[in-house]
Amino acid sequence: MKSAQHNLAKIHKQWFIQETDKKKILKEQPEIIQRVKNDFNKLEDLANERVSLAEEALKLVDRHLNKLKKDLERHDRDHPDAMPLSQPTHSYTIPHEGSVVMDLDMYSDRGDEEEEEEEEEESEDEIEYKVNQKRMRRDETDNDERLYCFCQQVSYGDMVACDGQNCPYEWFHMECVGLKEPPKGSWYCPDCSARLMRHKRKQSANPLLTKRMKKRKDSHV
Repeated sequence: MKSAQHNLAKIHKQWFIQETDKKKILKEQPEIIQRVKNDFNKLEDLANERVSLAEEALKLVDRHLNKLKKDLERHDRDHPDAMPLSQPTHSYTIPHEGSVVMDLDMYSDRGDEEEEEEEEEESEDEIEYKVNQKRMRRDETDNDERLYCFCQQVSYGDMVACDGQNCPYEWFHMECVGLKEPPKGSWYCPDCSARLMRHKRKQSANPLLTKRMKKRKDSHV
């Protein structure tokens, strides 16, 4: 089986070299060459399909931007005296072991003590809901070119945040870490999970080591 795969890969390589005598190969390995042709045709069809999908996506984005531009121009004409809408953002740290920083829209300055108390009394369920919302599909119009995840690509599709402290990647594409749905509660990437396990093992080992040293000291006394 491995030998057949090796021969197929070798013929694949030879077939696409211009100096290769393709007629000779056709005579020697007609069945395998036909498979090479079929594979090439499939790849070509897939490439054309991807190009078509990319062009269609660009058209949709361009159409959406044009519509948005016209809507904004119409709004400016209809409301010339309207002030631009701006909402301040507030950085809120979720009280987990590895904290996730979120931007929550604040509709007014919370200077009132009663409102601050209500905010402090926010239930864990509400906080968890906001974390899960942050982990859902990110805004498709986001122009952030920062690289995330193990694959080191920009943010796209469904992403999940790692609760590990000082995680070098922070956000992960769900398909890259094998997730189909947003996790409930705290979630750690494989690297941070391994570090957390090592840390817990060290903590559990230290009391045992201290106890053994104390026993030895008492025996000498």
